[in-house]
Amino acid sequence: MKRFVVPAVLAGSVVVSLVMWALKPIPHAYRYDLALTLSLGLALVWALYSAPPAWVFKKAVLAFVLVLGLGLGTRVFLTSDFNLELVRHYESVLKTIDAGGNPYTSGTIFHMGEGGRVVYGNFNYPPMEIYPYYLAYRLAGTWNSVVFTAAMVFLNALACLAFALMFPGVRLRFLAPYFLVFLFLEVKTNPAMTLLVAALVLLLARRDELRPRPARRYVIAVLFGVGLMTKFLVIPLMAAYYWHRFDRTDLRSLGRVAVDSGIAVTTAALLMLPFGVVAVLKNTILFNLVMKDRAALATFYPNALSGPMSWLHLSGLYPFAAVALLGLAVLAAPRLKLPTALLAAAYAFLLVATTPEPQYLVVVLFIAAAGQCAALEDEGPAPPGVWKRPPEANRRALS
Repeated sequence: MKRFVVPAVLAGSVVVSLVMWALKPIPHAYRYDLALTLSLGLALVWALYSAPPAWVFKKAVLAFVLVLGLGLGTRVFLTSDFNLELVRHYESVLKTIDAGGNPYTSGTIFHMGEGGRVVYGNFNYPPMEIYPYYLAYRLAGTWNSVVFTAAMVFLNALACLAFALMFPGVRLRFLAPYFLVFLFLEVKTNPAMTLLVAALVLLLARRDELRPRPARRYVIAVLFGVGLMTKFLVIPLMAAYYWHRFDRTDLRSLGRVAVDSGIAVTTAALLMLPFGVVAVLKNTILFNLVMKDRAALATFYPNALSGPMSWLHLSGLYPFAAVALLGLAVLAAPRLKLPTALLAAAYAFLLVATTPEPQYLVVVLFIAAAGQCAALEDEGPAPPGVWKRPPEANRRALS
């Protein structure tokens, strides 16, 4: 019965998205297609994750993934200024910082509001969505769509490197087609830092699973702290990860989880300090939870939960419903394998988020692919000439 929960939820979200797309019932709402795109994308990723592990390395699947990656890469190189709105958004952030201002309080940040209307307000992403792009801006000496895209592709490339190091027992030629998708699936928006942090956490968690080392937990905690200051998907991933590590039969594990969570939160606070902790929290988490405030600066794109609640005039209850449903997904973590627990939390977050965010499909695809690779690697020796590297290569990589 449990195995039908996720398919049922995804089917329900597809139906809800289709109904909203057909009826368009919410005044001042736009792009109903985004919720449908997200729901269908999540369903496809779950199908990949639910398939037999060896299936992801079949020649036909790898050929499809390779063609998809090449097509995505071609789109990136042939399309100019396809993320122009976000480029202008970041341009105003960079100019504000260069002028000595605080993008979280200045009111000078470019936003595209309802109906394409330009609105100026505060920056509403956490600080780690500034630092790498400010560095790229400084290194390039200018800011435009090319610099922005190159910065994101570079961050995605680091995530691909982490993926390769994560599975030393898998031959690189079987992983390479997936690299192209990770590189180019989403460069129109900016989930690259979120993908990189998720990749590094999964890399260290995998290494610790194969060869435990006490110090790794502290590095993972710091990474989660950095991740909390990227886009918000890391919040449910961190909650699911640490709740998964809590062992009810060993109360000392609760102390370890508390210490590690404290390190993560402290790291996040240090990253917020240059801009003011209160200002960052007010313009990020609180801004995105209260739909009325969010609508002042951003167009409302209805999601699988926020859309029906807005339609039924229950927007005031939306934050409570969203947190409750996300909490249920996180609480299930101890009964699941780690990749499954992370995916469950990510799926719940994406479906209850204020607006649909198909940009995060690359992150959930990465987690799903990592789970499948881990399952294959754990199966033991494979016949000669197939997907696995020799056992001695695996041992060398782990030492």
